[in-house]
Amino acid sequence: MEVTDKELVNLCKRKNREGYDLLIQKYERYIYKICYFYAPSRDDSLDLVQEIYMKIIKSLDSFDEDRALLPWIKKITVNTCINFLKKNNTDNISLNESIIPEDEPLELKLASSDNTESRLIYQDTKIIVENSIRELPYEMRMAIILRHIKGYSYKAIGELMSCPEGTVKTYIHRGRNILKENLIKKGIWEV
Repeated sequence: MEVTDKELVNLCKRKNREGYDLLIQKYERYIYKICYFYAPSRDDSLDLVQEIYMKIIKSLDSFDEDRALLPWIKKITVNTCINFLKKNNTDNISLNESIIPEDEPLELKLASSDNTESRLIYQDTKIIVENSIRELPYEMRMAIILRHIKGYSYKAIGELMSCPEGTVKTYIHRGRNILKENLIKKGIWEV
């Protein structure tokens, strides 16, 4: 059964079990993927997904049906994951998934005699950059990942991290400088 987000919200607001099931089916992969990125283990990811669904279901009554559902779900998901990291004093972003997304076409992933060496260099560089990001202090790492990898605005990052926009910009600026220094030391960044 295909329903619009507005219909889905209305079903859930009427405490309709089918509405909840449809909500879960529609967004479970999306939410799990975000949780898997942040959580240090698969079990933690699954626990986070359950916690997020409980928050969504409890908050649906106050949700404005004229707004888009996905950004609202994404905000709840990311906030819950960040709170999980803070609460559990988890100093590392999950190693479950590559920090830097791979959006290249399949034909570029298939090794050929022409690009095998460059592909290996790319993979090595990517691993070094990801590890350098993971080594950043928590606030800088979160700000850089949310800004440059997840594409959040400074304002949105400030709201998620509960700090002013200026502080977010400072975290990003300092984080970039530390990254640059680390990458120069490792021979990845040429001066």
